[in-house]
Amino acid sequence: MRLGAAAVSCIALAFSAAPVRAQEVKKPPPTELTADLGIVDVSGNTSTSTISTNQRYIRRLRTWEFKQDIGLVYGKTGGLESSNSVRVGLRADYDLATHFALYGLTAFDRNPYAGIRSRFAEGAGGVWKALANDRDQLNVEGGYQYTQQRNLVGPDHNFPALRLASTWKHSISKAASFFQGVEYLPDLQDSKDYRVNSETDIIAPLSAHTAMKLSYVVRFANEPPLNAAGTAFLRKTDRILSAGIQVAY
Repeated sequence: MRLGAAAVSCIALAFSAAPVRAQEVKKPPPTELTADLGIVDVSGNTSTSTISTNQRYIRRLRTWEFKQDIGLVYGKTGGLESSNSVRVGLRADYDLATHFALYGLTAFDRNPYAGIRSRFAEGAGGVWKALANDRDQLNVEGGYQYTQQRNLVGPDHNFPALRLASTWKHSISKAASFFQGVEYLPDLQDSKDYRVNSETDIIAPLSAHTAMKLSYVVRFANEPPLNAAGTAFLRKTDRILSAGIQVAY
């Protein structure tokens, strides 16, 4: 099964996993701030050991939720830079009802070792909060987004796309948790051009505000950019495995 079809299957599974009766919605805290620093093992277009850092801030005001994300992976091999990717995201959600919300987002990422000089995306859509209780939070999302992508080699690529996504957070205990997210982004102008992003996290508490975090991220592009010589396409899949410390308030 192709990755694109697999992503659709995951989202369909999320719909089918929804309970027949309404779930009691868990009220989240008004403010969340997390930051983590970890050691990364990267394989794919690069192979190196390096450092990753991520930061997230969430602010909730009545029916609004505002989220800001920053991620950085940087490393050197043999004294030379071998990994340097940046990811920044801003998002706002507005609750329409107990289990439904609207979202708007803007995102930026840069990864020259995957052939991306810069990539901006703006989008909007809807969220179904299929599960929201003390143990599980399961969201299913669908929307539209427009992407402006500048490649290191070859022509730039600006295109409209659909966005289908699902996130599931399961609380193992009061502080320990498991998270799984998948995002499917098909180009509406080219059926062969689609991306699938996946993230799996395990959080194990060390104290009231610190925890161990194990993370595995997969980024798949079915039509990746050309390499620096312009003679062949880069590899389709990048994988990032990291383990480190997370601080949360």
